[in-house]
Amino acid sequence: MTKRSDQAGPTVFGCFSVQSVADAYEKIYLPRIFIPWGKRLIERAQLQPGDVVLDVATGPGTVARLAAERVGPRGRVVGADISPAMIAIANGKPPVPGGAALDYVVSPAAPLAVPDEAFDVVTCQQGLQFFPDRGAAIAEMHRALRRDGRLVAAVWREIALQPSFAALDAALRECLPADQAESYGAPFRWPRGEDLVAVLRAGGFSEVVLEEVRLPLVCEQGIPQALATLAASPVAPAVAQLAHEERATLWAVGARYLAPLVSDGQVRTHMVSNIVSARKR
Repeated sequence: MTKRSDQAGPTVFGCFSVQSVADAYEKIYLPRIFIPWGKRLIERAQLQPGDVVLDVATGPGTVARLAAERVGPRGRVVGADISPAMIAIANGKPPVPGGAALDYVVSPAAPLAVPDEAFDVVTCQQGLQFFPDRGAAIAEMHRALRRDGRLVAAVWREIALQPSFAALDAALRECLPADQAESYGAPFRWPRGEDLVAVLRAGGFSEVVLEEVRLPLVCEQGIPQALATLAASPVAPAVAQLAHEERATLWAVGARYLAPLVSDGQVRTHMVSNIVSARKR
């Protein structure tokens, strides 16, 4: 079904032109999803001035920068991510005014390229579900924490509880081969809070507390902006290779599924995540 597009240069997703997945992440996902959820994660972490923080799967440093602001100049923040492209983006950002020193390292979650018992707090925003060995990643976070240190992590609930993503998932399944559409749901494939709690306890953590959180998600420019989120999703390469007619069909089908979520020209919905905290004793 899919054919490589002959178009060169930036890919147009909806009415938005983006240069790369990282570019789309920065323009679309960051202000509407990852900054609001990052602030909620930082609140849950209860960071104190002077804390030393490790942010695992830091991406472009969103949570790391929020942490640096919170712990202040007497603190320190390290962000780790397996993607050199994301670390390059993080390193290219200016220092946080009045914030802690920020260091970034290219590293998988297991093994983490950080020393033993070096951190007061470890954070992980929407990374655990992607790690090939979640137990090993949790063990590495435990190793990196000082005694009495805290871990705070967020993992999305199932895609059915994320209405705009569920709508786009349905459109992709209608328009793409099954093997290509399947990857879209990857961020939502560890939804059970009980599983998250069990892995933390098995990794040596205690005082494990689970909270289900719901926050609003608004695409203020409506359906075209919601469709443009595909550019920062696992299906971005497949969508970019569609011929013009096939992409137009996908937009039309996506608009049909998104239409029930539109209010006053905006796509207004929500996202739901498990947020878990634990302590190393």
